[in-house]
Order: sequence, then C-alpha cells, then structure tokens
Amino acid sequence: MNKQDKKRLNILIATINKNITNFYKIGCALREIRDSGLYLKLCSSFEIFCMEYLGICRSYAYRQIAASVVVDNVSPNGDIQLNEAHIRPLTKLEPSEQKLAWNYAVDQAKIKNRKLTSNDVNEAIKAITEENSKKTIKTNKISPPKKVDIVSKEFKKAYEIFFEEIMKALKNSSTERQIVLSVLKSLIKYVQSYS
Repeated sequence: MNKQDKKRLNILIATINKNITNFYKIGCALREIRDSGLYLKLCSSFEIFCMEYLGICRSYAYRQIAASVVVDNVSPNGDIQLNEAHIRPLTKLEPSEQKLAWNYAVDQAKIKNRKLTSNDVNEAIKAITEENSKKTIKTNKISPPKKVDIVSKEFKKAYEIFFEEIMKALKNSSTERQIVLSVLKSLIKYVQSYS
C-alpha cells in the first residue's frame, strides 16, 4: 500500500471511530474504503477488514453504506438534517423512488403540523410500493374517463382544465407523480367528507 492510500485509509478509519453516532459520515467513509479497495492491502475481504480494523460486522457496514447512499439521493446538497431511523427504511426502494417517498413523508408531517416520524416514512414507502404494484396504466396513456355522470357545465369545465394541467405537469416532469397522487387522495377524502 502506498503512503497516500495508507494515509487516506487512516483518515477514513479515524472518521468512522470519531463519528460513531453519525451514520452518514460512517457510511460515506465505509463506502469509499470499499469502493476504492483501500482495504485490499490489509485484508482479503471487506468483511474481514470491518471485523479486524473497525470491530463491526459486514451487515452493519453495508447498512451504513446503504443509508449514506439514500442520504445522497434525498439530500444531495446536505441541506436536510436526517435521522437514521427515517432513512434506513428507504433503502428498500429504488433510488428514483427514495426521493419521492422522502418528499411524501415530509409533506405528510407538514400537513399534520408536526415533526417527521418513522411512521410517516413507512407510510410513504407503503404508498409507493402499492402504487408500483398497481402500475397497469402508463402515465402517458392515461385519458380522462369517457363517461361522466350528470354534472354541471361548470364542474365539467373545471374537471377538464384540472385534468389537462395534471397531464402537462406530469409530462414536463415539473411535478412528481407521487405528489400528484397524494394531492388527489386528499381531494377524494375532502369530497367524501360531504357525502
């Protein structure tokens, strides 16, 4: 191992030991050690390196790495204060879905005027996984329902404008699909409260 690699490895190990409660810094350091192969001159595997040099098991190391990847996905600028209990469940989702779930969970907490909870994150994950399992209609193939029950002309016009705006936002990627679904579900609940 050259001096530069050894120095970098020592810095990363010190980062892990110094920030034992900061899952993000630990995950980033572990990811760099693993991805750059800095452990190879000391050990034959990443697992052995984790056990012998850090005193942690492989599964813990990979959980920390996965959580740090999620943080990079949902907060690429590092502008959000994140909690490991909120982040860890998001590792089950695809990277493109992680930000959707995070935003959905944050929005739900804001709507309820309280701090984000792990339950908000789990509900967001559930909503996204349910939506994925129901994907039988592609967004670019959606068309308004053909049959509309007897409604006023004003309602019909408002509905058509509303539908066109939703389709524009989805096609232009200016609005995330999950947020549209969340808003529509809220609208449905609101309308149902009048029946």
